Amino acid sequence: MTRAAIVTGAAGALGAVIADRFEATGMDVLRVDQVGDDCFHADVGTVEGNRAMVEEAVARFGRVDVLVPNAGTQHTAEIPDYPVEEWDRLMNVMARGPFLAAKFAWPYLIERPGGRIVVTASASSFVAERTKSAYVAAKHAVLGFVRTAAIEGAPHGLTANAVAPAWMRTPLIETHISHAIATGERTRKEVLQDMLSRHPVNRFVELDEVAAAVLFLAGEGASGVNGACLPVDLGTLAG
Repeated sequence: MTRAAIVTGAAGALGAVIADRFEATGMDVLRVDQVGDDCFHADVGTVEGNRAMVEEAVARFGRVDVLVPNAGTQHTAEIPDYPVEEWDRLMNVMARGPFLAAKFAWPYLIERPGGRIVVTASASSFVAERTKSAYVAAKHAVLGFVRTAAIEGAPHGLTANAVAPAWMRTPLIETHISHAIATGERTRKEVLQDMLSRHPVNRFVELDEVAAAVLFLAGEGASGVNGACLPVDLGTLAG
C-alpha cells in the first residue's frame, strides 16, 4: 500500500524539494503551508492548524506514515530589542508546531510499524548566534522533543529523527543577510563571504542534499536510526 506523508513549510524552498523527492518514490504527500496553490493552507503554529492538516491527510489518503515538520521562519534582533510577539511566533512554528503535529498524527503513525517523524532542525540546534535568540532556542528545543518522541515511539515501531542543515540558499537567510548588512556596514558580497567561510567547503548546502537525508530517515533503511540528529552541514559542526 502507498505510504502517505505530511510535509509542512512545503511552499518554501526546502519543503518543496522534500515533497518532490517523496512523490518521486511514489509516496502520497500532503503539502502544508500558509501559501502555495498546491498546498493545504494551515498555520502550523496553532492547535487548529495542526489538527486540520492531519485530518486532511487522513481524509485524502486514509493514513499517515511519515511526518516532516519542516516549517521555519526568522526574525533577527538583539535580545533587548527582540519583540515578544516575534519570539512567540518563532517558538510556535518551530518548537510548538512539531509537538502539535506529532500529537495529532500519533495514532496514525503508530497504527503499523514503520512510522517516521523527521524534523528539520539546524546547525543552530548546537551553536548560538547573535540576533537569533528565538530561532536558536526553538532549534535547540526541537531536538529535545525529537529525542522524547523517539523513546515514546520506539515500542510502536515509530522512529523520530532530525536533520540539521547549515547555510542553504533559501529566502529564509535573506533576513539574516539584510540584518548583517544594516548593522555591520558591510556589502552583500562581504556578508556572503563571511557565511561561506564558516563551512569547510566553500559553498552553501544544496537543498537536494538535505532532502536526500530526510528521504533516508523516512525510509525502511533507517529503521535502526532513532533519536538522532543528522547534520547536513559540509562539516561545519566538526570544527
